Parts: sequence; C-alpha cells; structure tokens
Amino acid sequence: MGAHAEPSRHHLRGRGIARFAIPVVAGVVVFGAVSAFAATLSVTGKTLGSGNATVSSCNSGATVTYTTAYSATLPGYKVATAPVTTAAACNGFAYKVTLTGAGNASLAEVTGTLDASGNASPDFSASNIAAANVTGVSVVITG
Repeated sequence: MGAHAEPSRHHLRGRGIARFAIPVVAGVVVFGAVSAFAATLSVTGKTLGSGNATVSSCNSGATVTYTTAYSATLPGYKVATAPVTTAAACNGFAYKVTLTGAGNASLAEVTGTLDASGNASPDFSASNIAAANVTGVSVVITG
C-alpha cells in the first residue's frame, strides 16, 4: 500500500477550533436576535404580552364580606350578596368575587364593574349557596 501523509497537528487543531467556534458564534447571533426582539415588546395593565411592567394600584386594599338570607328551599341560610368596598379611584374597574368551600373549591363566582364610588354588591342569591358551606370569599380587581 502507498504511504499516507500524516496530517499536521496544526491542521487538526484548526479544524477542532472551527468545529467549536461555529456553533458558539451561531448561538450568540441567535440569542442576540431573540433578546432584541423581546426587548421591543411592551406590556400594560390591560394587555397580555411577554415582559414585565409596573402596574399602579387604585387602592392599597379591598374588603369583601357576604350577607345571608333565609331560603326555604335549602332550608337554611344562603349567601345573598358579597359587598366589595374599595377606593373611589377604582371606579369602573372589573371585579370577580369567588365564594369557596371545603378544600378551597369554588362554589360560585360573580363578575362585574365597580360603581362610581369604587364599590359593588355582587348578587349570589340565584346560586343558592348554603352559608354553612362557605369557608372563604375572595375578590380580584383588575383594570
């Protein structure tokens, strides 16, 4: 058989660097392009997107309770309303009130819009939720 020339070590070393450098350079270019794209997205309090934004609060807190009324069909007391009280700065914002029971299971939910004083009185009477089954009440205000 014929003699084969052995490749120089310098030649092999150059190929190894190229095999390593090309994927690294490609990764940097792709990462830079993706980062530049993500930096152009904007987020506000009323839209969904990728990124983050500071959302101002209309109030430092809200209170929610519930009232009861006797129901002959249960029989017993059921939840009638769940008044929400916030600041007037929250007027026109959307709310969601959820009554929860054992294991934090949702029993009923009512949504609506806060009035000019920033308050609401969601009506749960049609849901016929026995007051004895309610272990919690939650409110979310968005706007």
